[in-house]
Amino acid sequence: MRSSKNPRLDGLSFVALTLILVMGISVLSDRGTEQAEAAVQETQAWDAQPDPNRIIAPYDDYVLTQGPHGQSYGHLAIDLTGGKGAVIQSPIDGLVTALYFDDLGNTTLVIENERYQVTLLHGIYEVVVGDHLSLGQPLGYESNQGYTIDAWGNLCTNRDCGYHTHFNIFDKARGENVNPLEVMEK
Repeated sequence: MRSSKNPRLDGLSFVALTLILVMGISVLSDRGTEQAEAAVQETQAWDAQPDPNRIIAPYDDYVLTQGPHGQSYGHLAIDLTGGKGAVIQSPIDGLVTALYFDDLGNTTLVIENERYQVTLLHGIYEVVVGDHLSLGQPLGYESNQGYTIDAWGNLCTNRDCGYHTHFNIFDKARGENVNPLEVMEK
């Protein structure tokens, strides 16, 4: 029997070793790809962090039905309509901090973030306290719940009129209500 310092591979051993190497490289490559994909997703999530300064209208298409009003009860709100039953969207990235009926029967929804506290009235809201809302996320439908009036000043209670959203914005940095028409993105 001869011994050799240079072992030789037969054909079957060579194929087996090649498969092991290819599989090992493939596994390492998949792990690298998974790590790279995770890093990209993390970067995208970081880039997509909510901007607490952004405010949009609660509708894509709307008509302004009343300019700034409500100072007598602590608001500087506007009234907008997208039409009876129109989808209302979140005007800010934020947390639902209150949802209730006020003394006049107005459905009242409050959404807040670090910068703003937004109050919306009269809608049929499908969110609950504690929900985190993204900018533009649907949150309910336009209605006339509570104290709404028609063009002649008559109450719309149990009538098919007065559909709109009362939209108030409190700027926490300034410590006061601000005119929504001046801070909403166009």
